Amino acid sequence: MGDGGSIRPGPAGRSGALPDSVAARWTRVAVRAAIAVAAGVMAAGFLNWRAGALVTALVGLGYLLLHTGPRGRSPHRHGRWLRVLRRHGYHLLPDGTTRHVAVGPGGVYLLETRFWQDPLTLADAEWRIGGVPANRVVDRLVRRAARIAEALRSAGMAEQAVVPVLMVAGRLPEPVMRSGGAVIAGVASAVGYIATRPPVVEPGDAAEIAAALERSAARG
Repeated sequence: MGDGGSIRPGPAGRSGALPDSVAARWTRVAVRAAIAVAAGVMAAGFLNWRAGALVTALVGLGYLLLHTGPRGRSPHRHGRWLRVLRRHGYHLLPDGTTRHVAVGPGGVYLLETRFWQDPLTLADAEWRIGGVPANRVVDRLVRRAARIAEALRSAGMAEQAVVPVLMVAGRLPEPVMRSGGAVIAGVASAVGYIATRPPVVEPGDAAEIAAALERSAARG
């Protein structure tokens, strides 16, 4: 993709992402529909059918808005996985609304969580993520990682690669994939991959790198 190559398996590390099954999603839809209808029936019993219809519509709309609302900031489900990295000695720094920089024993990683609910799919010989060409997503993330690495060099830090990690949903051909220098994996698999990398950065150095990135961000 970004380097002209295809998406391919990467070092597996520790995996364990459990994709949200279609059956589970439809079960939730059915339960929410039943709740909306029940609320409408109760309102109709207390008031009239117009009130019942209005309550049913409003409850259903509320569920729809909860499902399709903005996903910019880290939702609880993948925020929980990010906390696992902290327990493995990683510093986590926000980079925009959907990215985090993880600095720790295994190196420096740029985590993109924007597509954590979107599956990686292959259609017409093109990989896509949530309807967006995957190579476009990967290229943007690789460029951002390169700018972070340059900011570290400008801050006088030793040469340090910044590995882009794109978190997606669904079942992948392999728990951890690679494309254009980026890692592609589910949230749990991505966290497991990072947490089990061989140590290459001392704890004191990781703290200095994180501090340098914070200073760079403060300067804008």
